[in-house]
Amino acid sequence: MAAALTRRASRVAAGGTRTRILLVSLAAASMAAPARADPVRDLLSDIAKCAEVAEASERLKCFDAGAVRAKSVLSAPAPAPEAAAKKSWLDWFGFSRADKPATTKEDFGKPPQPAESGELREITATVIEFAKTGRGKAVFILDNGQVWRQLDADGTEVPYAPSSGPMKVTIEIGFLGSYNLVIEGRNGLIKVTRLK
Repeated sequence: MAAALTRRASRVAAGGTRTRILLVSLAAASMAAPARADPVRDLLSDIAKCAEVAEASERLKCFDAGAVRAKSVLSAPAPAPEAAAKKSWLDWFGFSRADKPATTKEDFGKPPQPAESGELREITATVIEFAKTGRGKAVFILDNGQVWRQLDADGTEVPYAPSSGPMKVTIEIGFLGSYNLVIEGRNGLIKVTRLK
């Protein structure tokens, strides 16, 4: 008989632990989802009242009823916040595309300025000076005054052959707002970023 009472007491205690976990989970859900704050807040208020019930069996019934209601509240779809509806998929990954793209060679690669005409997708220029960084990454100084450097993550070897005449390059907008440099007469592209 004593063993049966001990088992029952441990089940009630385990039930209390489960309800505490449920209560903490619901509290966290209410903080993480302010769009659903009203139903969650009401549910948490009801569950908090359950903790005040003195008799164990009645308290357990109250928590069980709250758990059933919690499942329906938490499974209801949350309305999308207005800010999330305006974001593009690039924003979710830490990338953002400029609202107004560059329209002149001088502004290409810089944060965009208000534009009067269509979007500029690429530029072509002549390299007036070519150098390499201490890590062996290429630096291109163009005839339009821009300075572009090969990204550290780009492993492309960029040789310079001065006997072949001036190096002409085309820089275009790549995937996810990156920039690709293509040297005229050579295969492949080089990932670059604008320094000046």
